[in-house]
Amino acid sequence: MVEVTNVVKTKINGFIFDGKEDLILLPSVAFRDHSIKPSTNWISSNQGWYYKEDLLKAEIMEKMLEKVVQQSVNINRIKLFTAEGQEHKSVCIYNFNKPICTRTDDEGRIKSTIRISKNEIDRLIQSGAKILYRLSVLNKNIQATGEIYLCDDNGITFLSDMDDTIKVTGVTSATVTLKNTFAGTYTSVVGMSNIYRYWQKRYNATFAYITESPDQLYPFLREFINREKFPLGSFHMRHFTWLDANFISFFMSSNYIKIKTEIIYMFLNNTLNRIFILIGDIFQKDPEIYASIYMKYPNRIGKIFIRKYKNDIIGQRRLEQVFNKIPRKKWATFEKGSDLPANIFVV
Repeated sequence: MVEVTNVVKTKINGFIFDGKEDLILLPSVAFRDHSIKPSTNWISSNQGWYYKEDLLKAEIMEKMLEKVVQQSVNINRIKLFTAEGQEHKSVCIYNFNKPICTRTDDEGRIKSTIRISKNEIDRLIQSGAKILYRLSVLNKNIQATGEIYLCDDNGITFLSDMDDTIKVTGVTSATVTLKNTFAGTYTSVVGMSNIYRYWQKRYNATFAYITESPDQLYPFLREFINREKFPLGSFHMRHFTWLDANFISFFMSSNYIKIKTEIIYMFLNNTLNRIFILIGDIFQKDPEIYASIYMKYPNRIGKIFIRKYKNDIIGQRRLEQVFNKIPRKKWATFEKGSDLPANIFVV
């Protein structure tokens, strides 16, 4: 969450508007550092974005989108898509035993690897197995608070997709996707927050959200997670730039399959015995991604849950074909949260 921002004046149609420079910090994950024995230290790769609003571009995009979706859109969401990344700027973290500084890349993105000692963990740890840190832009009064969630070698983690798994997006329709992304209030798939909270308590589990949505949407997805009372956890998102063909092709790109697979492998390869539950939907490529991962790590994947409509016979046939080498007890489908089992390990 951003505490302080810098104001930038922008003139549109002869009027002065207040823009701002700001920071987005994605909640990240930390794993034990197995390069050192014993593994008492932790390592985390953090991501964020330092940007400046472009209100003229936002005004143009707002008018274009309203024509497409035939209703008013959320200008604050648009502002982040039309903002300009602040390239090659110095940012620093001061919470740890010594300052950690880096520079933003050509897109204004912040990428840093943080090694965290046991002493720092003990000092900074909060409930929910997370630590907080402060990041500031050097020589500017701009700062934000970031979160790092600890993912230990043992235990259970739920790796959840977001769009059309826990949040209604409608990714099979370009117009519906735009409408549900830029207009109105984000809507939860019925019952999903209830079962997630139940699983969190029952299994003392951690959660991570892996979504094809771009990180420009993080503030609004976080508001959705908070409002619907989903368990908190790390977010794993891509970054949209105008070099991408368009928003819809970005959303549906095959590149996302590779990235999502790599993120799940990151969790598996950086923990020794942890069990992972994979939750996604049939509307994109989650079944194919999860099947491939299961075949490589059958003993580490506790269950696969895929959201589909109950009357989708063609979709069911697709799943039976995709999962034909996976024991039937290891995967199941659901349409709403109440379809999911309280005990995920009961056959």
